Amino acid sequence: MNMDVPAFLGGNGQLVKRRVVEEIGGWDGYAVTEDLNLSVKLMLRGYHVRYSPEAEVFQEAVSEWPAFFRQRTRWLTGNLETLFVYLAPMIDAPIGLHRKLDAIFYLFSMIFIGFVMLGYIVFILNLAGFGFRMEAPFIIGLISTVAFFPLTMSGIRMDGYSIPRTILLSIEYWAYCLYLIPLFVAAAVHMLRRRERRWAKTVHRGEGEGSE
Repeated sequence: MNMDVPAFLGGNGQLVKRRVVEEIGGWDGYAVTEDLNLSVKLMLRGYHVRYSPEAEVFQEAVSEWPAFFRQRTRWLTGNLETLFVYLAPMIDAPIGLHRKLDAIFYLFSMIFIGFVMLGYIVFILNLAGFGFRMEAPFIIGLISTVAFFPLTMSGIRMDGYSIPRTILLSIEYWAYCLYLIPLFVAAAVHMLRRRERRWAKTVHRGEGEGSE
């Protein structure tokens, strides 16, 4: 089914017409996530990014936490910067309303996840007896947690795992996602410091195929 919603460039396997890249002024060398930046610029000009489910592209996954965390900090920083720079142009863009809303939702999704993480922090602090009165993030965090497990378990179950194993993997994945708490702090610090950008090459060791 074709929903005609925007897709975003990301990772390997991108194909962009040279003529179009030149038309929009080329890649933004200052952007932390230049592929997301280019996606939004294309969208503002009325171009469509197509997703091909038949294409298969392999790349090596990051296997160590320091490199992984540095990579994800860069991704999150780029997402937030793209949101702040292009939100107003996106609202005023002469594109279909459903495409506009879907793109804005995508750019805001990381902010929402950050709000969920804030809810977890508030919950932990309240358990420790600090008595923080922040009902909104706590409620959103609670609702998101309740919604998280059925969706995650259904996806894992579809891969053929047993019910006990599915429950265990769901809990492990939820615990893994808690790394987003320090990640948002690191991304915020990166944005506030505004130091000169240097390309942080992700280390690959050639130890197998995976996905970033």
